[in-house]
Amino acid sequence: MREPEDDMPAAELDARARADAALRRIRDGADPAQEAFTLANTLNDESVSRFVRRLRQAFRRS
Repeated sequence: MREPEDDMPAAELDARARADAALRRIRDGADPAQEAFTLANTLNDESVSRFVRRLRQAFRRS
């Protein structure tokens, strides 16, 4: 059964929806290690991007 999140770009999904989609793909036979690696990289990239954005804002104000 396909879920609506399966057809959406990852950038439009929140962290919970991405994790749920990864779990569905694992249940459907995807490689668990690859799914976990991809999910962790995506969430890490977003966290780093938010941190860098805040740092730039802070230095601009100084």
